[in-house]
Amino acid sequence: MKTPVRAFALPAALAIGAIACGSPQPAAPCFVVDTNQELRAKDAAKTIADLEARIRLSPEDEELRQPKSLADVKKMLRRDAVYVFANGAAFARAQGSVEGRFAEATLELLLGESQLVASEVLSAQEAWLGGDLRMARAALASEGSAPSTDRGRMLAQLIRVVEEGNKIADALGAVAPKHLARGAEVIRTLEKEAPNDVRTSLLLAEYHRLRGEWTEFDAAMTKAEAGDKQTPALCYLRAMEQLERTRKREAGVSKMRECLTAYPKFVRGQAALVLMARGPRDGMRELEKLKKMNEDHYLVMLTEPTLAADQELLRMQGRMDGGGSRPQAPGPDKTPAAR
Repeated sequence: MKTPVRAFALPAALAIGAIACGSPQPAAPCFVVDTNQELRAKDAAKTIADLEARIRLSPEDEELRQPKSLADVKKMLRRDAVYVFANGAAFARAQGSVEGRFAEATLELLLGESQLVASEVLSAQEAWLGGDLRMARAALASEGSAPSTDRGRMLAQLIRVVEEGNKIADALGAVAPKHLARGAEVIRTLEKEAPNDVRTSLLLAEYHRLRGEWTEFDAAMTKAEAGDKQTPALCYLRAMEQLERTRKREAGVSKMRECLTAYPKFVRGQAALVLMARGPRDGMRELEKLKKMNEDHYLVMLTEPTLAADQELLRMQGRMDGGGSRPQAPGPDKTPAAR
């Protein structure tokens, strides 16, 4: 189905063009947007399936592809082994038990969130690179289809990995909602089966945070914090609250670092710091820390090629400062915006 875009919703220049090329009335613009969600979902699922087919995991994570127990599922969560979360959720669902449902709901929520985070980080990379990407495309215009210089080949690589990242970002954003919806469905069952279990409150807090429902989030967190000792999950939720609710990136970074001080092996927390990075240098630094915790982590695999290509391009152009990055422009405290 194609849905017309209202003329007044377009930038002025485009709106004028829309009126000129069709009816003189704004109600009949020439611009249309394809809103066939079913086709987009199929394309997105194929993109992610193709990506996962090319992934080669370490033996430790490879063993988790076919979990044999809920202990394996817990190991997936500790390692934040996102590529095998779907397998873990299917295994947990097959158990037909309350414990299995807690595991399934957690995996589905975290898988959906992880895909949205990866989509946001990949989308942010193009903005991180700034004018370099624009200059790369302009420079390659005169080199033909096969660049003959080292600089030309590096420019082509940079463009290629960014464009591939954009494609994957869109696919991740399209497939993530189904996992969040499945997680919510299981949580509703757990609210009936285990209403007083602190894990139910934690899952509710996770779900409402993801949706930006802060009144419900507060209620769930009050119950979770009253009935549980401090845990990585609670620490994570409070740090992300700073980022998403109050829009205080630096406060979110500070709280997440406190989480990692208290829980040095908290892989999910380190992945969140990649999301909070201000630019290429910050992103690469946080990625290196994440890689030491889990070299297979999905954010390492998805974002390292672009950041590495950008760093090499800056080196070749002689624009690296002592910290290995372009100077950062001053500006307000903002996180990378998702497309």
